[in-house]
Amino acid sequence: MKKQIAAAMMGMICFGALTACAPQKPADRTIINKDGKQIVVVEDKQSIKEKEVALDKIMSIEGIRVLDWISEDIILIMKDNESMPQIQTEGGLVYPKNFYEYHIKTNEEKLIADSEVNMLGGVLSPDKRHIFYREGVEESLTGFILNRETGKKTQVTKTDHISFYEGRWIDNDTVIFASFPEGKIYTADVNGKITEIPVRQKGMLNNAVKLGSSIYYTTIDGRLYVQEQDKGEKDTKQLGENVLWLIPSPDMTKFAIVKRTAETEMTLYITDLKGKELKTLSKATQIYGTNWSPDGSEIAYSTMNMNSFLWGIFVADTERGDIVQIATDFQNVADPLRWSPSGKQISSTDIKVEETGYKVITNLLQLK
Repeated sequence: MKKQIAAAMMGMICFGALTACAPQKPADRTIINKDGKQIVVVEDKQSIKEKEVALDKIMSIEGIRVLDWISEDIILIMKDNESMPQIQTEGGLVYPKNFYEYHIKTNEEKLIADSEVNMLGGVLSPDKRHIFYREGVEESLTGFILNRETGKKTQVTKTDHISFYEGRWIDNDTVIFASFPEGKIYTADVNGKITEIPVRQKGMLNNAVKLGSSIYYTTIDGRLYVQEQDKGEKDTKQLGENVLWLIPSPDMTKFAIVKRTAETEMTLYITDLKGKELKTLSKATQIYGTNWSPDGSEIAYSTMNMNSFLWGIFVADTERGDIVQIATDFQNVADPLRWSPSGKQISSTDIKVEETGYKVITNLLQLK
């Protein structure tokens, strides 16, 4: 059963990350040399002229995977816990990955909580006190909420449940997530109270969002639905198709939506809560890692354009549509990009593929 679910999920991932590339017209761009690095200011169809190069410097740290910002100087990371026994995986014996706090000015690490199995996909609550995450080996994963200050773990899914996607915090105490293989949506709070939200569509669901009484989610084939929780499954409306990612703005009034708009093209839009497209920000072979700045004025995202050679991390102004490429070296960005609380830093995880395997590198991009 687990292998069947994993195979189906790979189909879903391929739907969202198609790598076949058709010829594309390169965007207009200006290359500026700064501190030994090439920074590209991109002017695509939506750009409005000049914008100062935003990147100040990049701090790179090997061997850790950044998950989020706890404060302006401390990040939540995942790394091998070599004090624990190794675990058997399909790739061989490895140390379990656990959560740590990492102080970027002193390079000091602090273990938050240990486990003999992997701790994956940590998402911080808005007040930074709790982490929603999955724990297990291979596909056998169990959902937990972890108190970052005390290390207390509260189980919020069945044991050895299959849950591939991150949850999203509704407030400081409650998270919403889609659960596999059931094809159901749940909320769970820091005390362990779990509530199922009945939805009309079944199967593999993703992008669960709760805004007020409205529940948003997507199906495996990219259909976007909204449902009024107090009215139940009968009040379900389809808002869009071919939706890969759905990210609400900080003030919960808009969405950043990535859609599959052609066989080899994704498009990043800003929409209202009814799915109406307000602005088109970017088109690329792939768009991923999308996230709003804390004040909602900018969106960071990563793209891959095989034939125009525009790879890397971009920041788009959500009002004017200006787009600036702030990093060119990162071609295999994993996980969502994360903004620091001040909006002056962006974190990413880059996967470097080497002959002996792969190397995980955290990059902290400090903006002007």
